[in-house]
Amino acid sequence: MKKIKLLSILGMIILLFTGCLSESDRAERVLQKHLKDRYGEEFVIYGMGKRAGNVRRWYEAAVVYPKSYIGTRKENDSYYWGKGFVELNNGMKGGDTYGGVLLNESANEFYGKKLKELFGENYLAVLDVGGYYEYTDFEKEMNKRKKSYEKSPNGMFPPISGGIYIFGRVENDKDREWYRKQIYEFIQFMKETGTFEYVALWIVIADERVLSDEFIVNNEDKEKLVEIYNKKDKDFREQRAKIMKKYTKSYDETLEENIRKRTENILKSHLYNPNGNNVGFAKLTYYNELLVTPLYSKKYIKSQYLEDNYRLKDYDKEKDVEFTEEFY
Repeated sequence: MKKIKLLSILGMIILLFTGCLSESDRAERVLQKHLKDRYGEEFVIYGMGKRAGNVRRWYEAAVVYPKSYIGTRKENDSYYWGKGFVELNNGMKGGDTYGGVLLNESANEFYGKKLKELFGENYLAVLDVGGYYEYTDFEKEMNKRKKSYEKSPNGMFPPISGGIYIFGRVENDKDREWYRKQIYEFIQFMKETGTFEYVALWIVIADERVLSDEFIVNNEDKEKLVEIYNKKDKDFREQRAKIMKKYTKSYDETLEENIRKRTENILKSHLYNPNGNNVGFAKLTYYNELLVTPLYSKKYIKSQYLEDNYRLKDYDKEKDVEFTEEFY
């Protein structure tokens, strides 16, 4: 009897405590539990606010990411942030988009081994696997999507977008042709794995010397490069080459492992932002793009009615890899 009475008192205390919490506090607790149950770890939640449509009501967190990110570059990189939701219409039920972050990372890893084989260590894959997803494993997700795409071959589909950034050196036509061949080989890998049909991304070859110790701290030269690029100066190539030549020794003297570490510490959101705001892009490679090529599959071009802008190509020969910019 005493035990029953004690449980009743505890129950009343819990109900009283719960009643004292605001709706937003309860929503955040629901979201935190949802994230913990789904991903097995505690999350940071920012910007929790109430939203309402004609019928639907919900709370939305602008940013969610694992607490394990704290103190790492991912904490400050929006590429690794998801959003959180708590539906109110049918009781409090949590949801999130962080699984899309894991899916993007899985895609980066999937292509990463081939990119390393073809281009070496100094690359960054910043991919965005758009659309509704069922799996956070890229291969599983693409196998599932391909089956649905095959049922409606002319329908719309979310492409693999974003960019692949290679840090290297292009000083003559021979270098340019080497990169053309390597990019062609990468496309063949995408075709072999059945993922090239669904791409709309860019490959950028950027001057590796932007990673040198001296260039990183020289804001004057960075601003000068942006200025002459924006002016579309006809002597841009020569001016750029003259400025960057100063950093050849600084780059060559930097240990390779330090260069790779610096590449890994670049904020991916400064290279690609799926929301279209690529403000940070100019700060890193905009003025030092040596070669740029769009990889748009035939299926994507047709689905978006872009035939007037992009040529339909099978990429069965190296010359199908065309550069929209050549600054070397």
